[in-house]
Amino acid sequence: MPELKQIALADIDEPPLAARVAMDDGKLQELMQSLTSIGLMQPIGVKPRDARYEIEFGHRRFVAATKLGWHHIAALVYSEGEITEGAAMLAENIHREELSAAEEAILFAESQEKYKLDEAGLCKRFHVSPDYLGDRLRLLRDDPVVFESTLKRRINFSVARELNKCNDESHRRYLLDICERSGCSARVAADYVRQWRVSASPIPTTQPAPSPDTAPAQVEPYRHECALCGGGKDPWNLLTVTVHKWEWKMIQREIQKSNQRTEN
Repeated sequence: MPELKQIALADIDEPPLAARVAMDDGKLQELMQSLTSIGLMQPIGVKPRDARYEIEFGHRRFVAATKLGWHHIAALVYSEGEITEGAAMLAENIHREELSAAEEAILFAESQEKYKLDEAGLCKRFHVSPDYLGDRLRLLRDDPVVFESTLKRRINFSVARELNKCNDESHRRYLLDICERSGCSARVAADYVRQWRVSASPIPTTQPAPSPDTAPAQVEPYRHECALCGGGKDPWNLLTVTVHKWEWKMIQREIQKSNQRTEN
């Protein structure tokens, strides 16, 4: 059984790969307020490491207590064997501390390596389905730039999953930049990827013979270009803007008037 101790914060080391890499400042402030008003309701978990202690769970509580200037914190001290046998304790990080999908992926990968667990073992420890686990691990193994953006909460998991369906790296990074700046939804990201697929599809070199009643349809490749000037240069400077059709016509009319005044 673990031993409950009051341990000096100065004697505790953060985990080598903290589960909660990117902490939400707002939620951290809320936790600090809670610790100030009602105290620590749940001790952190640590294990001995070279005459010191290393955090196993409760990293966010440790950070909050450190920022508050606490000198000691209540901790459950586990032996190496106890932590290995009770690895399911780590699952509390997901449910209580609201880890993002990227942070879950790090936690799963770290636990898999540390405790030598296969997929079935991870699912059992964390009480998740194989599909849930696979989605997070694929996020970690796919584009590292998309993963970092998800980890830093610039985009959400659903958007990242759609972007990773684009297997053209340069175009995927271009779409990532759009999604980060516009804060678009997964549905919009999926539309971007569908547009890329259309533009990337090879155009047939020979046209099928037209029927007597219909003319052959002309297929134009999809291009990223400015809707006002028609230019396609500097696509990374293009913005995604949604307006009503009638308002768009008004904008175009005003631009035409401005151009006419400039010419005159």
